[in-house]
Amino acid sequence: MLTRLKVRGFKNLADVDARLGPFTCIAGVNGAGKSNLLDAIAFFLRALAGQPLVDAALSVCDDIRGLFHRGGDGRILLEAEMLVPRGTQGELGELGPGGTGCNFL
Repeated sequence: MLTRLKVRGFKNLADVDARLGPFTCIAGVNGAGKSNLLDAIAFFLRALAGQPLVDAALSVCDDIRGLFHRGGDGRILLEAEMLVPRGTQGELGELGPGGTGCNFL
């Protein structure tokens, strides 16, 4: 389960640190970045996991330049914390600790 997402420099998300629970409601005015937060989750946790970087970027944006925050320094930071069930095995054979957070940078 995704428990925290930090995003910096992605689309209009200059600096976001969102703590997430089993049920999280995302609300805000038009243009606040709700869809961009969901795009960041899709890009980081789904698209990058199984696609080359350019294909992953194009899956959430028509123009790769649109991924970067206009006022930013040209870099994107995406950091996720999640709970991993005990005994979960990753692609490299490592086991998840179960009940504790794992960081993926």
